[in-house]
Amino acid sequence: MKIFILFFTTFLLLSCGKNSGSIESVVSHERDSSALDNLNIQTNSFTEIDSTGVLIFPLQMGQNKRNDESYNYKEMPDNQYWNILFLNSITNEYHLLTEEKVMILEYDLEYNSEQEIKKNKKTNHIFYKIRSKDYNQDKVITEDDPVYLYVSDNFGENFRQLSPSNYSLNYWDYIENSNKVIMTLTKDSNRNKLFDEKDEVLTFEIVLDDAEKPKEVFKTELKQKLKKLYDRDWKKIK
Repeated sequence: MKIFILFFTTFLLLSCGKNSGSIESVVSHERDSSALDNLNIQTNSFTEIDSTGVLIFPLQMGQNKRNDESYNYKEMPDNQYWNILFLNSITNEYHLLTEEKVMILEYDLEYNSEQEIKKNKKTNHIFYKIRSKDYNQDKVITEDDPVYLYVSDNFGENFRQLSPSNYSLNYWDYIENSNKVIMTLTKDSNRNKLFDEKDEVLTFEIVLDDAEKPKEVFKTELKQKLKKLYDRDWKKIK
């Protein structure tokens, strides 16, 4: 009899555990579905890439309030995008630029267009200024985090980071004669998790179609010489 009671009690406990897990799973699924229902995909505008028939749709997302007047998701800054959708209007094939978490600040189509201003710098690439790393570890990507330079081909494939990690992009240009991208980047020299006027600004280069990592242009000897000259000519007189 004791054995039967022990068996029956164990069976009840196991059954309750299974049912509890099922209920939690259902509730969690309902919450996820409710959050997704409040999202609205927004493809507000598009651009054709240099008469190729390929269209680029920068993606934004609108959302409705929950019943308690709050939102499920963090708001993105105006005029910035969380992804880009590429559509081949000839074949109706489409794909996303990336499935990584990114905040796209700008994308540059001028180097593969017929515009007069850059007709001498033709390349079959698209360049992007992106924030993709929570550098200061505050659990959100903001303007305090570094900006990186990314590139893809004309059709949004082969998406990759060009500028080195943990440096924030200031300025860049594509130099056709050398097929290089030259970049000026801010280094967090004082390690305070900020990129500001107190930090060092360095120049890097990378050959656009190479697999090599970007490398610094100016050698340490030159930088030391510049520091000594500035120190000699501009130090405050006591």
